[in-house]
Amino acid sequence: MLTRKIAAAAVAVAAAGVLATATSASATATLYNTATTTVGGGLSHKCTSRTVDLAAGSYGWGFYSATPYVSSTVKLAAGSYTWTDCLTESVDYYYVDSSLQLNGSSSAPATLHASRWIAGGLYTYGSFLKPNF
Repeated sequence: MLTRKIAAAAVAVAAAGVLATATSASATATLYNTATTTVGGGLSHKCTSRTVDLAAGSYGWGFYSATPYVSSTVKLAAGSYTWTDCLTESVDYYYVDSSLQLNGSSSAPATLHASRWIAGGLYTYGSFLKPNF
């Protein structure tokens, strides 16, 4: 019984390692760019960023939450992108912004913006890209 539990834990750790290192989109992989922070009690601005290699195509793009939902569809060229998500704390609301900038391009990045009421405490913010191909 103990051997099975250890083997299952090893498989889970190995799977988590594969997910954590994935940086390119395939037809079935949803990619996430997230961070966790404590919110409440003042004005602040926090960001998380990563580089991802994306295939050309249409992606569902939305904000990370307990029930992720696609809020936009974006068509992207193939290439390496800098993906940045920021959480800005205001007086009554929080603003979540996401951007995708094609590395080496002088064109404006693709952006996604939302305002939310968030209860104070530990909060995970960010966005996801779901390939539509």
